[in-house]
Amino acid sequence: MVIRGLSSRNSWDAQWIKTAKSQIHPKPNMSNAVQIQDHPFALDEEFIEKFNRPSEYMDKGGESLAIKKLDNFLGSKVENYWGSISYPEKSRYYCSFISTYLTYGNITIKQIYQACEVAKKNIHNKKSLDQFMARLKWHCHFIQKLEMEPRIEFENLNSAFNKLREKKNKKYIKAWKEGKTGYPLIDAAMRCVKETGYLNFRLRATVVSFLTHLLWQPWQAGSGHLARMFLDYEPGIHFSQFQMQAGTTGINTIRIYNPIKQSKEKDKDATFIKKWVPELRNLPIEFIHEPWLMTQMDSIMYDFKLDKDYPKQIVEFNKAYKNAQDKLWQLKKDSETKYISQKILKRHTSRRRRRA
Repeated sequence: MVIRGLSSRNSWDAQWIKTAKSQIHPKPNMSNAVQIQDHPFALDEEFIEKFNRPSEYMDKGGESLAIKKLDNFLGSKVENYWGSISYPEKSRYYCSFISTYLTYGNITIKQIYQACEVAKKNIHNKKSLDQFMARLKWHCHFIQKLEMEPRIEFENLNSAFNKLREKKNKKYIKAWKEGKTGYPLIDAAMRCVKETGYLNFRLRATVVSFLTHLLWQPWQAGSGHLARMFLDYEPGIHFSQFQMQAGTTGINTIRIYNPIKQSKEKDKDATFIKKWVPELRNLPIEFIHEPWLMTQMDSIMYDFKLDKDYPKQIVEFNKAYKNAQDKLWQLKKDSETKYISQKILKRHTSRRRRRA
């Protein structure tokens, strides 16, 4: 649900609700549709075979499967959605997994919204459903932002941040892409997304934060890579979120995720890490989260050597955190940053009309 040619967001929310509640049009007559095998630009057989290769992690596409997925979510999973979305393993079960179907047009926001309205009467945990429905509007909000600011695919939304992170470190970027940073949760996430095409929101935010803040790399160095990894890649959401987590919007709170803290809180038993970083699987929990804490005696006991069986930390967290925090907050307080941020807010947030 995108409105072309907007200069501000005034009344956008009301228009979104009106559209979401409007009548769903019947399916068009497909009798005259072009068959892909008869089209001069048909995909070659090798590509089709690769695309259709069975995978235990990836869903197949199609409208009927999208509707089935939505019905299953609203019928048996939405009650636990809100309490599970931040956890790597729980989210894989309790999240809707509708985003990929939205990306490929197998289902629409309007269909999902109206199905949620119908489901409300049978759901006890209304907050969980409300949180899911709120994200339907956020989905469109970010796509609308790209329509109004197409430059965000390549440029910082707030140009005052152009002064930061101008140099790329190829070694850091390569280690991040390959899941070899020495931070177990980050490495598990990067290996997982390569195999499955999916990460929950918390992990997406954490890996971007790690790249841009702790490795101090420009967000453009990683946005293309994850765009190719995500099955549900949606440009408006993707680049907006990349910039939010990188802190280059100037209007969002700067968040520097601690990958160690996230690991211990969101993957307490290291189930997710053990699955995607099997070289750590036989270590005690405390060393799975922080393998660099192992002593020489521990290494002998568990037949595990850091930097041989698993990489050393690519950067030291406390030092990298302080560097990022000092530079980002200093720039965020700058008068030029504030001035540009106000212009961004005026353009991308809705304001209610004052009563006469």
